[in-house]
Amino acid sequence: MYESRAYDRPTEFGSPEPVVVLVVSGTHDVSRILNLMNGGSAVVEQLEIGQRLTAQVARHDGGRAAMKLLADHGGPDLLSRLDDEP
Repeated sequence: MYESRAYDRPTEFGSPEPVVVLVVSGTHDVSRILNLMNGGSAVVEQLEIGQRLTAQVARHDGGRAAMKLLADHGGPDLLSRLDDEP
């Protein structure tokens, strides 16, 4: 089972710090996440949690800043993907 949440943690500098929490439980899912984190291919459940986590992160200012940083450094522009969804 995959559980996720995202939030912004306040900092003394004023800019919020994005936080992502991912909990994976069960022998099957733990083995799959370990495989993924060691260079393996994602399975459909992991792709779905990635989409859900992206939406959760985008709900927060710090998370949106992290997503912009990713795009600025040549990664995917996840914010525009979310904006394009109905």
